[in-house]
Amino acid sequence: MYKNCYAERAGYNKYKIHLWEDSGYQQLEWQNQAYTECHEHDSTIMGINGEPLKRVYKWERGDTKLHFHDMPAHQKFLIEKYGIDDTPSTTHREMFFDIEIEMGGALTPEYIKSAPKPVTSIAWYDKQVDKWGIIILDTKKTLKHYHAKNKEIIPVDTEEELLAKFLERLREIAPDILVGYNSDYFDVPYLYYRMCNILGEDMAAFLSPIGKVKERINFQTGEIWSPDQPIEIAGMESLDYMRMHRKYSWEDEPSWKLDSLGEKYAGIGKIEYNGSLDRLFEEDIHKFIQYNFRDVEILVEWDKKSQYLALTKNLAHKGKINYSDVYHSSKIHDGAISAYLLSEGIVPPAKDRNPIIKLNYAGGYLFCPKAGIYNYMFDEDLTSLYPSIIMSINIGKETYVGRIIDVNDRNNRLGLNDLLNRDQDEELLLENPKRKRTKVTVGKLIEIIKENNFSISANGVFFRTDRESVLSTILNKWFNERVFYKGEMKKAYQSKDTEGGEKYHLLQYTMKILLNSLYGATALKSFRYGNVILSEAITLSGQRIIQESALTANRHMNKVMRGEENLAS
Repeated sequence: MYKNCYAERAGYNKYKIHLWEDSGYQQLEWQNQAYTECHEHDSTIMGINGEPLKRVYKWERGDTKLHFHDMPAHQKFLIEKYGIDDTPSTTHREMFFDIEIEMGGALTPEYIKSAPKPVTSIAWYDKQVDKWGIIILDTKKTLKHYHAKNKEIIPVDTEEELLAKFLERLREIAPDILVGYNSDYFDVPYLYYRMCNILGEDMAAFLSPIGKVKERINFQTGEIWSPDQPIEIAGMESLDYMRMHRKYSWEDEPSWKLDSLGEKYAGIGKIEYNGSLDRLFEEDIHKFIQYNFRDVEILVEWDKKSQYLALTKNLAHKGKINYSDVYHSSKIHDGAISAYLLSEGIVPPAKDRNPIIKLNYAGGYLFCPKAGIYNYMFDEDLTSLYPSIIMSINIGKETYVGRIIDVNDRNNRLGLNDLLNRDQDEELLLENPKRKRTKVTVGKLIEIIKENNFSISANGVFFRTDRESVLSTILNKWFNERVFYKGEMKKAYQSKDTEGGEKYHLLQYTMKILLNSLYGATALKSFRYGNVILSEAITLSGQRIIQESALTANRHMNKVMRGEENLAS
């Protein structure tokens, strides 16, 4: 299985693929391809709606009949090569690290790009060989090179020597994953820009095993500072533990400082000291070394308990993406669903060329309780609400038939109950997926819905039910996978197989994340299988279900309390 993939342009729709696998590194030539609609009825290539397609290698920008031409090259290559095989790689080399610099100004993007202050030390832990190391600036020559079985302290005279030696160690260790804390926004970019300043750009590029480091563009501003990840190192994935915790924990932390989170999740905090870190470096370099090592140790111990790295690998291989892309649910879902469709002989569609943009749409139900004294209270929990709504209503772009719009109030969302309570001759607007609107009476619309057995959401969007939507299909598949993994987990723990139990726990948790995050992806214009109309259909239907179930439960409990109904009934 793959560990990393980097696509380098080599001509029109042609790429040189740099692929790191369990078996080693290789370079491959690869040509991107697309599919276009054709009139060949005997075509064996079909689109998501059953339309015949043919394969093409050249196309014009803006061609509206293209399918599946718009996925990042490396992801599309991985899907073609590995299909639905989502087995994680087993030969990763993981390196936890932390850098220290002289104190300076506020850590703004401008400050980090200028990188004005020297790097004073870099500490790391090589997980696969259980070895710790630190390179530290020692101008006073108070330290000696220390090399024990699992720890090495390397003092150097100049910052230039420090940075060069770290590159040397990086080459020796050859980590596939570099793990830090807030490292995407500080450690990695600062280290790169400082190397550019001191060693030159050509040497700084050797952070990458193939000598390719790319500054990512913020496409909203055009600036070289992406809010996602400023620096991309080809062949070595940077994973930020702060970002992983934000994604996987759903915790609203009172403080995001490593000290407090280390105490909470790793059981250890930072090394305490008096004064500034610069002063500690000058006056007690041995304690400074302990401080730098401790920051790395917190991450190592934290990952032993949280297993965020293993979870990231699972999700990445589901979506056929590089590990640093897992922060984006839409990329995971896009890859996973597209791989599944291709395995079934169906070509994925293109992303919307003119996506529906709606910044404000209805979200989840928010209940504001009234202040007062209550004698009886009960909790209600609806399991997997949004995935269940998608499957029960059969929500999907290819099953989306149209939506109802009130002629007098176009922001008024109309559901089936609203239709039934209106005058049969009252006129409404019916909008099809291409956004064309026609007038129709309530009576006629109800007749159309019943004749075609359409399902309808709480916001007046209706869907065909004679075929299963892609979203429904994939959710049902993932539900079954999770049920299987939970069953295997239970068996393993019952047989005292702790390792097996932890393995299957992680797999079922992977599926839980996929199931619960699919809704969020549907609202993103970058997601080829959704749009905001579908998202609102999910959330408003969820609101309606919660309200109705709460009312039903309340009526039942009132009857029970009055003795009108037995609780068992």
